[in-house]
Amino acid sequence: MTGGVPSEEVPQPGAVPNLHLGRVHRSQLANGAEVLVVPRRTVPRVELRVSVPAGSAAGESAAAAELLRMGIPLGTRELDQEQLAERLQDLGGALQVHQDLDRLMISAAALAEAESELYHLVAALVREPEFPRDDLLIERAKLVEGLRSARATPHFPAHEALGELVYGRHPYGRREPTEGEVARTGRRTLQELHRRTFTPSEAQITVVGDIDPRATLRRLRSAFSSWEGPRKGWRAPRVRAMARADLLYLERPGSVQTVVVAASSGPTMGEPGHIAFSLATAVLGGGFTSRMMTNLREDKGYTYSPHARVESHGRDGLASASMEVRTEVTAAALAELRHELARLATVPVPLEELATTRSYLEGARLVALQTQAGVASALAQVRGLGLDHRYLERYQLELERCSAEDVMEAARRYLAPTRMTTVLVGDESALPGLEALAPVRRRRPRGG
Repeated sequence: MTGGVPSEEVPQPGAVPNLHLGRVHRSQLANGAEVLVVPRRTVPRVELRVSVPAGSAAGESAAAAELLRMGIPLGTRELDQEQLAERLQDLGGALQVHQDLDRLMISAAALAEAESELYHLVAALVREPEFPRDDLLIERAKLVEGLRSARATPHFPAHEALGELVYGRHPYGRREPTEGEVARTGRRTLQELHRRTFTPSEAQITVVGDIDPRATLRRLRSAFSSWEGPRKGWRAPRVRAMARADLLYLERPGSVQTVVVAASSGPTMGEPGHIAFSLATAVLGGGFTSRMMTNLREDKGYTYSPHARVESHGRDGLASASMEVRTEVTAAALAELRHELARLATVPVPLEELATTRSYLEGARLVALQTQAGVASALAQVRGLGLDHRYLERYQLELERCSAEDVMEAARRYLAPTRMTTVLVGDESALPGLEALAPVRRRRPRGG
C-alpha cells in the first residue's frame, strides 16, 4: 500500500524451493521386506508405514478385500480391539489402515521414546490379526450401512459404472460388494486372504522421525524378522483399458442435478509421459485457476466445484473429470467440458498458464511433504509403485522440464474427447440435449 491506497499489483508467486529428503537409509530384512529409514527430528515422534500387496482389487471378492482392511485393527491373538487402543494411547500413538487398488498400508505413529513398542505392536497385527467373529459381525454391519448410504448418492453408481466401462473385467473395474457378498464373507475367508497377500518379500517398511537409523534398523529386525509368508504376492494384471464414444446415462428420476464423470486410462507414476499427463489434467481441473473452474463455474455458472485429477495405480494412471450441474444445463456443460478437452489436445497451453499450474502442483506437494507423516506416506507410495525413493526429489525438475508441447501431446493421447469414457446420472429431462452430442445408452442404476 502507498499512502493508504491499496496497490493494484498482484503479488507473483516466488520460486518453489527444491525438496531435500536428506539421507535415506535403505536395507532389507531376512524375510525380504524392504526398509527405508529417514531421520527427521522436527518433533519427537516416529511415523511407521507397512505396505503390502493386499489392495482392494486383490483376491476374488470385493467384500473380502474391504473387510480385510476393516479387520486388521480389530486386534491380535494377544490383544483385543479395546486393549490395542489402550496400548496405542499409552504410546502417545495412533493407527489407521488404508487401501488403494493395489496395496494395503498400515499407518502408525507414536512418541519417539515408544519406538520399539510401536514396531512390535504393528508387527503383531501384520503377522497374526485375529479377525474376532463378534467384532467382524459389527464391521460387516458397518460396511453394509456404508454401502447403503453410498448407493443412495448419484456419485456411487457413476463411479462404479465408469470403472466397469474403462477396465472391463480387469480387477480395477470390479464392482463394490453387494450386501449378500458381505454377509457371506467370514473369518476364514479373511484369514486365507491375509495369508496369501501379506507377503514380507514384497512389503515396504518405512520409518520417518526422531530416530537413530542404526538403532531403528535393529528394532525393526527384532519386531518383523519372524514375519513369514508366501514368496510371491498379488499383482494386478496388465491393463487394457477401453474408451467408449457413446454416453452412459443412469436414470435418477426427479434429480435436480446431473453428475457428470469422464475418465481415461494413462501412464502411472514413473512411466514415460506421466508428468505431462498429470500436468495436462491439472490445467484442465486441478485448482481454482483451472479451465474447468474458469469456464464452467466462473464464466457459465453451470457448477460450483468442477475438478479433475489423476490417480496413480500399480498398472496405470486414471485421469477423471467430475462435476455436478443443474439438469437443464447438462448438455451445455458437457459440451463445454468436451471443448476444453479438445482445446488441451490441439492448442499448446500458454506459458504463463503452464507456469501457474506447475507452481500449484509443486506447492501442494511441498506442503504435503513438510511433515514426518507426509514424507513417510509419500515414500511408501513411490516404493509401492516400484520407484526409487529419489523420484520424490527428481519430480520437481521433471515437472519444470515438461513443455507445452509435451502437455498437448499427453492431452491428445489420453484426454481428447474421443479418449474419454463418460457416465452421467440424473433425470431423463436432460437427455434430448445430450443426444445431439453423442449416442446415449440408458439404464437404471444397479441395486445392492
